[in-house]
Amino acid sequence: MTGLTRAQFLARSAAFALGGAPAKPARLFWSASQATPSSSGVVPPRFLSRPALSPPAVSVLQPAAQTAAGFLFLAPSSGPGQRGVLILDDAGEVVWFRPTSPRTAMNFRAATLRGEPVLTWWESLPGGGLGRGEHVVADASYREIARFPAGNRRPSDLHELLLTERGTALVTSFEIRRRGSQGLIMGGVVQELEVPSARLLFEWRSLDHVGVDETFSTKVGYPWDYFHVNAIDEDADGNLLVSARNTWAVYKVARASGRVLWRLGGKRSDFALGKAARFAWQHDARSHEGGRLLSVFDNGVDRSRGLVLAVDQRRKRAHVVHEYLHDPLLHAYKLGSVQLLPNGDALVGWGTDPHFTEFAADGAVRLDATLPHGGENYRTLRFAWRGRPEDQPAAVVRGSTMYASWNGATEVASWRTEPGGATVARSGFETALPLPAGARSVHAVALDVHGRVLGRSPFRAS
Repeated sequence: MTGLTRAQFLARSAAFALGGAPAKPARLFWSASQATPSSSGVVPPRFLSRPALSPPAVSVLQPAAQTAAGFLFLAPSSGPGQRGVLILDDAGEVVWFRPTSPRTAMNFRAATLRGEPVLTWWESLPGGGLGRGEHVVADASYREIARFPAGNRRPSDLHELLLTERGTALVTSFEIRRRGSQGLIMGGVVQELEVPSARLLFEWRSLDHVGVDETFSTKVGYPWDYFHVNAIDEDADGNLLVSARNTWAVYKVARASGRVLWRLGGKRSDFALGKAARFAWQHDARSHEGGRLLSVFDNGVDRSRGLVLAVDQRRKRAHVVHEYLHDPLLHAYKLGSVQLLPNGDALVGWGTDPHFTEFAADGAVRLDATLPHGGENYRTLRFAWRGRPEDQPAAVVRGSTMYASWNGATEVASWRTEPGGATVARSGFETALPLPAGARSVHAVALDVHGRVLGRSPFRAS
């Protein structure tokens, strides 16, 4: 939005509500690693040892260099490959994949629940539909330990599931009210729930606190989605930050009373916004450094960017600290994320455009990659993660080669066939191992970086 007056900015935005008018065509890439049919017309499995797994293949456009520690977390919701929750390494190789097809999974991340590492995501119910889903929690062995809906029998919205240090969950939902001549209006709902019971502890409803006159949404669709809550975060003082896509604003909400303490952005901003600080149709607003910084994915009117604002809550001023743009420019008309990482990098997921990019603080690209053509992903995030699957490694023999994998095992550094085999460095999700001469029955042995045995596959005839 640099260079536009506020009036021009608003004028160019009239049609982009509720996911909006058609987006400008994004720059997309076909992935060379997608499977192609054989001469018989049969598509071979991507992984011989795990033929039921078919996640989308990621193409790395700029190889990783000095990226932050940890793995990449995605839940692709469209395009080739199965729907599901996906952990990748920096080479784009699968670390763990749990297919959910035909259900859709979104908003996948690592978190902590009562001191233990967990994974969380939202998963649609059979048949899908707006608000028809459940929140899922799995432990470090990938066992599902909780599955719950929104509280108070409200629809379970996909946009947020954030575990708190108190062991509760902040989630989004919505409600529909009739308002005279305005007809049916959809309002955003923020809830805090007990886990795993989903007992309601707190609820905030936008229609009680934010007028419909704040929206930039034209009455596209029915009911009218004037607010569209898409992120919740806790500020340093314990109050909540609520991002509303269709009002172009982030609201600070008093946890005790529900009162709106301030608005940043939108038609009624309490903050004076510096040059280029205004955003539109945004996602993933997060507080940092005691509330002094705010990161947000600015979907924008004609281009998208990762944005970091310095926020002076006392003087009510905000200005741009960092702006992250893709080269070439991209426009995601919905979805998207920005994550500030411990090493100072920023990881940007480009939503309806299949790219995801990690930037250094100075804007240098550390990693750029893309899902296949047509791929979309709500948020792309990075977390440290140690997975310890309960199941055994998988292995299959084809000719003189054994193919071995262990879905979700993060500490495997090499593989060995036993009896009598050589040690081979792990090579992506699935590693090819030469069979020892004369062996009739072998199994694959997973080894850590020190050569210690982590697990063994069942014996396979050679």
